[in-house]
Amino acid sequence: MHSTPSSSFSVFTVFQYAFLALIAYVLAGAPLQEMLFSSGSKSSYSYSRDASVSPQKLDSLVIPDANLTCKDHAFKSVHILSREPLVVYIEGFLDGREADKVVELSNPLFQPSTIWSSGEERLDTKIRHSSKAPVPRSHTVKCIESRARAFQGWRPFVFVEKLWAQRYGTNGHYTYHYDWSSVSRNQGRISSFMVWLGSECTGGGTHFPRIKRPEGKEWCRFVECGESGGEEKEGVVFKPVKGNAVYWENIRPDGTGYDESWHAGLPVLSGEKIGLNIWSWFQDGYVPPKEQEQEAAL
Repeated sequence: MHSTPSSSFSVFTVFQYAFLALIAYVLAGAPLQEMLFSSGSKSSYSYSRDASVSPQKLDSLVIPDANLTCKDHAFKSVHILSREPLVVYIEGFLDGREADKVVELSNPLFQPSTIWSSGEERLDTKIRHSSKAPVPRSHTVKCIESRARAFQGWRPFVFVEKLWAQRYGTNGHYTYHYDWSSVSRNQGRISSFMVWLGSECTGGGTHFPRIKRPEGKEWCRFVECGESGGEEKEGVVFKPVKGNAVYWENIRPDGTGYDESWHAGLPVLSGEKIGLNIWSWFQDGYVPPKEQEQEAAL
């Protein structure tokens, strides 16, 4: 029996559409094959971006401890001073006991502060006159690290750097600088906290000359408002207050640094100021090995 022209056309049409569908499937990356044969490779696929971290930088990052338990901590108040860049003043970031504990841990480790210039580390007290100490990671310190990360909303690929304490005696200061240096869309020091551990001093404020001072006398509890009778500085000068902190963001979404984050530690006129630096590093796509294993097991 011979096929009619219409039936031959129908069979040809079916094969034609099947062939075109196969081509479209291949061009789409064979998604069904990926679903069937991926064998839980979600982690390697999701984090295939440039996630390389130098060994030196990796050693400075805090990898979150999934088993860490900390007591609840309530800030006394939180005040937004600027939205672009984001600058937030936090009352009671640390309680008195925590501040004293960090100082106690740091005391044996203080050494003269250095600066980096052209890839070399050196002393220059005209630029930076203080002492610094790496803070040992006790349980209290780990909880402070966790608090700093939580304050930022547990952002993906953002890691708190290991903490450093800074001590400024009379005439101690740090001239104007950025906390970020080389930045990009993929990596950089994305944010900073300046936390005051001890504030038995006069002077020693943290000055942001490119951020507008807010109006309203209520801010004078935290920032200098010309009440000392000295020369009033342009911008904002945060007063050292034990346990309080100022948080600011260093990098825009496009990967460029905020010019407004230019700041200085003004000279201490008398007494002693002790501060705690909490920096956060953004490394796009980087997932610690333990977290990669957990992702792959899901």
